[in-house]
Amino acid sequence: MSDVENELRSRVDGFVEELSALIRRQALQAVEEVLEKGRGGAGAVVHAGHVGHAVHAGRAVHVGRGPGRPRKTEALAGVARKPGRPTKAMASPKRKAGEKRTPAELGQIVEQLLHYIRSNPNQGVEQIAKSLGTSTKELTLPIRKLLGDKRISSKGQKRATRYSPR
Repeated sequence: MSDVENELRSRVDGFVEELSALIRRQALQAVEEVLEKGRGGAGAVVHAGHVGHAVHAGRAVHVGRGPGRPRKTEALAGVARKPGRPTKAMASPKRKAGEKRTPAELGQIVEQLLHYIRSNPNQGVEQIAKSLGTSTKELTLPIRKLLGDKRISSKGQKRATRYSPR
């Protein structure tokens, strides 16, 4: 390598190191601000992990995540569950792929769905599923049964379809 190439390489390496240090400092500062807001201004001991992360009390905290927004694993485990969220009252236990629901299970879901639609008319399947704590896929067959028995009516097309009692 020539002297010019060596000098360029050393300057680029120096710039990268300087930039990494600035990013770490900024990440640390952002985490400290979030933690101070979350603790009502009380100081917290935080040390920098790697770029974009910090470690607080033995737990990694991603800087890009806003306050009060749980990690995916915490949300799935129910650790950071928000109050007022619907429970999975209607959700059936996990079935194996391709396994059908029993007629009793299906009948129970159909009745719960009919009761919900009577209480909350003109809602779409996404709103209904969210309120009942189940998936839209689980509601497809019960809705088709209710429509076929003419116990509910639908208005609209595709995702804009709204259901109401007859």
